[in-house]
Amino acid sequence: MKFVSFRSILYTLYAVSLTFVLVAAFVGMPYYTTPLADRPHMAMHQYLKPGGLWGHGLGIIGSSMILLLFLYSLRKRNKLGLRFGHLSRWLDIHIYFGIIGPLLITLHTAMKFHGVVSISYFSMLIVALSGVFGRYIYMQIPRDQRGSAMNLRQIRERAEKLRESLRGEVPESVFSGVDVFSAQPVPIETAGPGAIAMTMWMDITLPWRIRKVRRVIRQGNRQVPERRLRAAVKLVHQQTVLARRMATIETITRALHYWHLFHKPFAYIMVAIMFVHIAVAVSFGYTWVF
Repeated sequence: MKFVSFRSILYTLYAVSLTFVLVAAFVGMPYYTTPLADRPHMAMHQYLKPGGLWGHGLGIIGSSMILLLFLYSLRKRNKLGLRFGHLSRWLDIHIYFGIIGPLLITLHTAMKFHGVVSISYFSMLIVALSGVFGRYIYMQIPRDQRGSAMNLRQIRERAEKLRESLRGEVPESVFSGVDVFSAQPVPIETAGPGAIAMTMWMDITLPWRIRKVRRVIRQGNRQVPERRLRAAVKLVHQQTVLARRMATIETITRALHYWHLFHKPFAYIMVAIMFVHIAVAVSFGYTWVF
């Protein structure tokens, strides 16, 4: 029996959720772009207003996703019995909720941003956008198969294994040139914000540089079979990324620490005001269908 992979399920959830958001935004666009004073006269108003049947439901689902985000923090600390599953998968689910939840809440607002609750909304946007950057920083720290951060010794061992694998895939006549290319992609003296900027720039330009490596290998020995060429290019890609991460690991680790200091306060502000908003809504009788 063939089991469906976690990635397949996750990508399906993204496809279904984003399709729903796009369709809902398209259907509701005439309402969302209408001046607030004219909206009560539209047939869509009873459904799409923040307290309407659809608008209120989207708010409940989106808010639930925002609260579920905190399960990842509990899993990292092994709280409430959450000790199962790889951290990397928990993070993927955390990111899914962090993307889809704010989109649903945006539809729930019906593009009305005012009052204290707007602080929660814009805090949510800051958390979501900073989360994208945080995910990128997180990915720069080499990890083992279980998602745990590797120490410098483990990183060097992996780099050496990749180097030896590369030596077995390319002719010796071109190995030295390719090895130099992949071994030192980031200047050692680069540190601080410059290291992060350099890392982002090298990620953007990496596909072009990898294609150059492919040409170098082919020019060095035109008899290299296509299978070995693809394997060599893949190894060069892995070695290049690993060498860059090894050169900037101290800066990246420090950046991740400061990112947490920035990210968490806005998350707490978002949730605190969200609870106040929910309490006020319920007190005024906005209880959706129950």
